[in-house]
Amino acid sequence: MQTILGIDIGTTAIKFTLFSSEDYVILDAIKYPVPMNESDTIQSTQVPQVVLQLVLKGIKALSERYGIDSLVLSSAMHSLIPVVNGQAEQMYLWSDKRASSIIAQFKENQPELAKRFYRHTGTPIHAMSPFAKLLYFKEEQPAFFASVDQWLDIKAYVMQGLTGQTVVDYSVASATGLFNTLLFEWDHEILTYVSVNQSQLPQVVDTNQAFFITPTMIERLGLPFGTQVYIGASDGTLASYASLIGTGRKISLTVGTSGAVRYLSSERKISDRQITFCYYLAKNQWVIGGATNNGGRTLEWVNELFYDQPFKIFTEIPKALLSSPIGANGLVFLPYINGERAPLWQEDVQGVFAGMTLAHQRHDFIRAICEGILFNLKVIHSDLRLHEKEGIALSGGFFAIPSLAQETAAIFGTECLQSDYTEPAFGAVALVGPSVVAVKQSELTVIAPEPIKADAYQTSFERFKEVLAKERNEFKKAK
Repeated sequence: MQTILGIDIGTTAIKFTLFSSEDYVILDAIKYPVPMNESDTIQSTQVPQVVLQLVLKGIKALSERYGIDSLVLSSAMHSLIPVVNGQAEQMYLWSDKRASSIIAQFKENQPELAKRFYRHTGTPIHAMSPFAKLLYFKEEQPAFFASVDQWLDIKAYVMQGLTGQTVVDYSVASATGLFNTLLFEWDHEILTYVSVNQSQLPQVVDTNQAFFITPTMIERLGLPFGTQVYIGASDGTLASYASLIGTGRKISLTVGTSGAVRYLSSERKISDRQITFCYYLAKNQWVIGGATNNGGRTLEWVNELFYDQPFKIFTEIPKALLSSPIGANGLVFLPYINGERAPLWQEDVQGVFAGMTLAHQRHDFIRAICEGILFNLKVIHSDLRLHEKEGIALSGGFFAIPSLAQETAAIFGTECLQSDYTEPAFGAVALVGPSVVAVKQSELTVIAPEPIKADAYQTSFERFKEVLAKERNEFKKAK
């Protein structure tokens, strides 16, 4: 039996899923958490060598149980790894905010240039991107900036470790803010602006490109001689592709640590308002959408506030949804406790509870927070001007919480679908596999919206939008 191992290198965890190559049956899966360095609410880094060692650990663990014929990688977007004298000590994640003020000044002082850079790359101008981080290091840490030999991302770093080749795929590159997806090359104007040479960046290849793993790594990992690793794509684009194959739906909603609404398109599409991303997946396949900072990490924050036991919130949410009515007795939560990407694209916004009184109980706060996360995603969905009746594929740990998928169907007023085949690892193997097979309908969970709930949520959603509009105006006045 031929097998293919999908490796999804996420921000908080690395997931390994081994599939049969013929019919994509899941043979085994393991998951390792990735340590995070968060000394404050601004800095967010990891040690790239730790990530690489966890990748190698997972491959070896599965190779000892099964024969692995090939591998394919999925990785998180927007990471930046400076390499100095051959050493890579820190990886700056999408959630690192130290570039916030620099990028805000850039957008305010050079709006036409910002618009042009966005149109070239499809990446919104925001502190998440490597473009913003490079600008920060250039202006705020010039001595360090000048000492850097290479600027990598986690995909290029892992590929370097496995194959000896410093390469990154078009998909991950398209989310850097440095890669021209009209020309499929590093953008000369942008590189000049941030004072980076193309020689400091990885070689860029298509998402179906395969490379031989080095003999040293073959021996270390217990793999057959000649084993290849496909470079794959970014986790967000692969989650979208997996959702299409797994559920038949082009629109997907993912909520893990963060969240996103995405859809697949055969055309590259750029927003006139610069509020959506457009990332490459494969030839004539693009993923368009908006990402939020505030998904499952918001629930972790709630757990820290209300409970002493880790993960207690995940068992308490279903109880809270039963105890508090839709609308949380008038309590509205704007979930911007970690700054925000879509729909605001501002790092200095803050979370808000509106309508709070002495009458509100813990279960009202929990419901308001869950509603706020989903209402914010509904705003992003509205900005994408999608047809709600097409249905939405759900993925991510958020929807493993009982009842949240049902509430999501009611909030969005459309059918939602869940499957074991909506994760990036499946998208990766389907992207490069010999054939794409449809997942059996019996393996899908289909959640239809309840009409009475949907009407009640629409009323509550209108209240959310009113509070959001008011807070946006207050923020503009403050600036």
